[in-house]
Amino acid sequence: MIAVRVASDHAALWLPAALAAMTTLGWVPFVFAVIPLPSDGDLAFFASSLVLSPSFPLNVVLPAGALICAVLSATVLGATGEAVLLRAINRLRGLAPTNRSIDEEAARLWLIRLVAALPALAVAVALLAMMAAVAPGEYQSPDLGRGPLLVRIALDVWPLFVLEVAAFAVGQAFGASAMRASIDAERTSIGRALMAGFRGLLRHPLRRIAVASAIDVVLAAWLVLTWALLRVLWNPIGRQAESGALLTPASVALLVGFVAIWLCLVAGAGMLHAWSSTWWSLEVGAAEMGTRREGGDDSWS
Repeated sequence: MIAVRVASDHAALWLPAALAAMTTLGWVPFVFAVIPLPSDGDLAFFASSLVLSPSFPLNVVLPAGALICAVLSATVLGATGEAVLLRAINRLRGLAPTNRSIDEEAARLWLIRLVAALPALAVAVALLAMMAAVAPGEYQSPDLGRGPLLVRIALDVWPLFVLEVAAFAVGQAFGASAMRASIDAERTSIGRALMAGFRGLLRHPLRRIAVASAIDVVLAAWLVLTWALLRVLWNPIGRQAESGALLTPASVALLVGFVAIWLCLVAGAGMLHAWSSTWWSLEVGAAEMGTRREGGDDSWS
């Protein structure tokens, strides 16, 4: 497969790809490996302390605002990494670069990615609202063998989870075409790039969604395997930290090894994202995007 060969043979693609991957979902395994999942009592205490606090609702609004700012900053970094990555892929394909600066390219890609994510964001808001509505009843209901609180809540809102996955895949398929139409053409406006994304999705809906789904399955497998490995490696370090022996030579050695393995996994995420981005570039195709070429062939070096 060309995309696999390109991603494995060109390590220069991994760094911008890792930046794009780590600012989206790549950080999730690390956080959940280091921070244990809260218990039902922890969740109930946290929710009640928020609502009963004298500073409510500021104690919710202010952290939410800080979280939104952090997410926006991460998306800007991700768009920058994606812009650098797509430029590098285009050079390998022999496509002529545009005269726009990398800042302008990143801003255009950021806006396109935001538009592509709107359906998934809308479903996510509805999902969170539904979870907040059913959570008190599930917490107060007797445990009838349905599992932990989070599992019971997920069972109540599973249709929205399915809709969220579908919206994510459709947005990914749309955004892939729109981003490449934006970055590959000299005078294409953002509006035209978005229309190109819509046209590509309408012409090949099943194929584009199938590609997005295949990429998402591979990404999900990487997330699960990474979390499992990091969790196993962190368990002895966490026990040392709880006992106050984190600064002992043995604990420091374990911590250094943990960080080294995490960096290797980050490089793996970069290679994985480079493969998926290359696959999308092959799928979209230069003829559909109307790109300018330096040569006549879509060759890979």
